[in-house]
Amino acid sequence: MTLIEAVASGVVQGLTEFLPVSSSGHLVILHGLFGVSEPAIFFDICLHGATLAAVVYFFRAEIAGIIKARDLRMAGCIAVATVPAVAAGLMFEDRIEALFASPRAVSGMLFITALALFAGQWALSAKPARAGGVSYGRSVIVGLAQAAALVPGVSRSGMTVSAGLLSGLEAGKAFMFSFLMSIPVIFAALAYKAIKTDLAAELASGWLNYAAGVVAAFVMGMIGLTLLRGVIKAKKLYIFGIYCFLLGIVGILYL
Repeated sequence: MTLIEAVASGVVQGLTEFLPVSSSGHLVILHGLFGVSEPAIFFDICLHGATLAAVVYFFRAEIAGIIKARDLRMAGCIAVATVPAVAAGLMFEDRIEALFASPRAVSGMLFITALALFAGQWALSAKPARAGGVSYGRSVIVGLAQAAALVPGVSRSGMTVSAGLLSGLEAGKAFMFSFLMSIPVIFAALAYKAIKTDLAAELASGWLNYAAGVVAAFVMGMIGLTLLRGVIKAKKLYIFGIYCFLLGIVGILYL
């Protein structure tokens, strides 16, 4: 992997991790365009670590508020929402990772993301009267959506925000909860991969590329979060649904 490829991967990861268009899907397609036959899974996880840092920094006030108020209910809801993704990741790890080598299959999964976003748009526009706060029941629904998003091409933010809206969460709370609940899942994935990987060998082979990719992912992640918050406020999720649908067609036809 060259420095340019590493930075490009960081930019794509940072933007698409938070915009509801599937970061994993974009990375697989990007790798396909560069002709990389075996995606650098650990490098992709490092990029997820950078976007994790972006989430923590972006929601630092909300996280501090939960800790200061000792909000055990919110902490419990986040824990409940985390369980499905962790369980699915452990049970289907090999099958999920195998999909990263198939750009065409990943492109097909983008259609699922598109459908979820169109459903979220309907909920965002048509059911404002039902909007409410985070509950354990809604946490289970959003958690199942997060588990489904382990499949590359299925957007985590798209699935969880849409699931939150469909379950009756108020738009701002759906946005916030979607990313607060991502923190333990991303951290667990990062730690698990780190344990299974020879870190010394990985970093020695291209530490500058890793650093450049991580910085790019963090900066673009902050931009992506800001953009998504604005899109949800403007009630225009459908824009990303159209994008995912068109990208899926392009991927199936050309990869």
